Amino acid sequence: MRIASLVSACAVAMGIGGCATVQETPYPVQPVKLVVPYPVGNAGDLMGRALAEKLGQMWGQPVTVENRPGPTTVVGTDAAAKAKADGYTLLVHSISFATDGALYTSLPYDPEKDFVPLAGFARQPFALVTGPQSGVKTVGDLVARGRASAIKYGSLGPRTQITFVTEQFKKQAGFPATNVPYKSLMEANGATMKGDVTFWFPPVAGVAGPIREGKLVPLAVTAAKRSTLLPQVPTMAEAGVANTESYAWFGLWAPAGVPKGLAERLSSDVAKVLQAPDVLEKLAKMGAEPMPMSMGEFGRFVKAEMEASRRLTGDLGIKPEAYVAPAKP
Repeated sequence: MRIASLVSACAVAMGIGGCATVQETPYPVQPVKLVVPYPVGNAGDLMGRALAEKLGQMWGQPVTVENRPGPTTVVGTDAAAKAKADGYTLLVHSISFATDGALYTSLPYDPEKDFVPLAGFARQPFALVTGPQSGVKTVGDLVARGRASAIKYGSLGPRTQITFVTEQFKKQAGFPATNVPYKSLMEANGATMKGDVTFWFPPVAGVAGPIREGKLVPLAVTAAKRSTLLPQVPTMAEAGVANTESYAWFGLWAPAGVPKGLAERLSSDVAKVLQAPDVLEKLAKMGAEPMPMSMGEFGRFVKAEMEASRRLTGDLGIKPEAYVAPAKP
């Protein structure tokens, strides 16, 4: 879609007025890149690809996903922050955009000043899963196991939303468990299947397949209502653990400095994407629901999530650490 907008610019000086009509450069006239700070196959990657495919169809230009994973999402986010603010490099990120600001000091970018929040895209709950060999069939079984013996849980790192969700669960249920971090969702799933860890909380899209195949046992989801992807699985509240509602949400950002008109256009186009039946069907298959928000709504939402993350880290006794960039290979 290459529709130029017309902007009227008027200048008045010394009592003499003048107006000129200026035609903005059409957008996009070249491929657009979506930076995703996650590896291929991660929930964030799947969301980015769903968005890229539909935007490419709308715009008549290739929209590609560039995966920039690292030990944390800071690596990819920093790359997007330093990109040219012309709308041709955008960032698809998740709730980790908000939590990273609460977990780290000395970030190489300022999450509030170096980005423009454009639009919300989707959200999906987490699923509490265990392996078939564990013998655990319900959340109650897991709580009893955790209270009776030392157990381990999987995560994607000690400073991620999955760890937050798990620590909240442990606090509510009243049992200890040791965090064992893995590099990818596939590794953590495999460890749970083998019994190296007793449980973990991946996004539902990341475990729907293994659950259908009987390789993982679902115990509950962290949503307010049951997931359409796993309708047979109770919510955490239904399973007897209140105050554990949580979602992995995803949205779109641009580097700070992007022209306001273009930012509004991008936000509007994401809203149109979320009205497309094929996109809604794709999200449903991932256990996700659309999260349409205007620029203003999404900006306020992200700010509130950052503040909530700071409160949560304090409640859980997690102190911010100085960010250290990973060594270059």
